[in-house]
Amino acid sequence: MPFFRTLALAVAALAICNAAAAQSAIPSAPSPSAVRLVVPLPAGGPSDLIARMTARHLAETLGQQVVVENKPGANGLLAARDVAAAGTDGQTLLYAPGSMIATPLLVKGSGFDWPRELAPLGKVGRVPFGLAVHPGIGAASVADLVRQARSQPGKLNVATNTPSEVMATAKFMKAADVNLMRVPYRGAPQSMPDLLAGRVHVMFGPLSAFQPYVQSGALRLLAVLGPERSPALPDVPTMREAGFPDVSVPTWQALYVSARVDASRQQRLAQAVSAAAARPEVRAELEKRLLVAETASPQELSATISRELAEWALLIDEYKLSAE
Repeated sequence: MPFFRTLALAVAALAICNAAAAQSAIPSAPSPSAVRLVVPLPAGGPSDLIARMTARHLAETLGQQVVVENKPGANGLLAARDVAAAGTDGQTLLYAPGSMIATPLLVKGSGFDWPRELAPLGKVGRVPFGLAVHPGIGAASVADLVRQARSQPGKLNVATNTPSEVMATAKFMKAADVNLMRVPYRGAPQSMPDLLAGRVHVMFGPLSAFQPYVQSGALRLLAVLGPERSPALPDVPTMREAGFPDVSVPTWQALYVSARVDASRQQRLAQAVSAAAARPEVRAELEKRLLVAETASPQELSATISRELAEWALLIDEYKLSAE
C-alpha cells in the first residue's frame, strides 16, 4: 500500500507540474494598463515594421506594455475613428502614414476631421518610395514605360494601397500624359503577390518592399521618388532624372492620440515617442531595411499636417482623386 500511495502522490505532483507548464505556455493577455498602438494597415508591410519597432522601444520608454493592433479597412478611417473615440486616458494610440491625413478628403462624406479628432505626438520615420514594374511588360526605364502606356492606353494597370500611392500614380499619369488602370488594395501584403505574378503591371511603393524582388530579378525598379538616389540602390535614377520632377509624395510616418486626451498626458506621450524614435539602434535598424529615421515635435507635425492638407485639397480637385 505505501508503494501505491507514493505512486499516486507522484502522479498528482506530475499532473500539477504539467498543468503549470501548460499555463505558462499560454501567451498572457495584455494587461489592463497596456497601451494599444492601432495600425490602419495589414501586418507585414514597411509601415507595420516601423510601427512594431516603435512599439518595442516605446514600451521601454513608457514602462508599459505596448500592443500593436492591425486594423485595416475603410481606407484607414476604421483605425482613425477607433483611436479618436477611445478613452481620455491616452492608452490608445494611432500609427499612420502621413498620406492618411488625406483620407477624409478622399472619402466623400466621411465626416471625419483629422486635426480636430486626433492630436499629433510626433514623427517616427519615413518610407522612401520607388516605381517598380513587372519585367513581363518589357519596360527597362521610365521612358520605356511611358512609350508603352501611350501606345496601349488603359492596357497597363497600376496597384495602389495608400493615398501616397494614389497621389504618385495620379501625378505620374498627368505628367507623362498616360492612362493606367488603377487597382486598389488594402496594403502591400495583398498587392505584392499580384505584382510579382504579373496580374498588375506597375506600382509606386516602398523601396524596402521592392528591394528583395529587384535583386532576384522578379521586379524592375525604374526610379526612386526622393530628391536623391538611394545609397542602397545607386544605379536607380530619381524621377527627377527620369524627367518627372513633380512626381513626389509625402511618406513620413507618425503617431497620434485622441484629441480628447488631456494636454499633460499628450506631452508625456510625445516625449516618449520622441525618445523612442531618436534611439541610435532604431536609426540603424531602419537603415538596414531601406527605411529612414525621422522625428518631429507635435508642433512641427501639426504645422506639416495643416500645410499638406491644403496641398491635398488642391491635388484632389486637380486630379479628381477619390478613394475606392
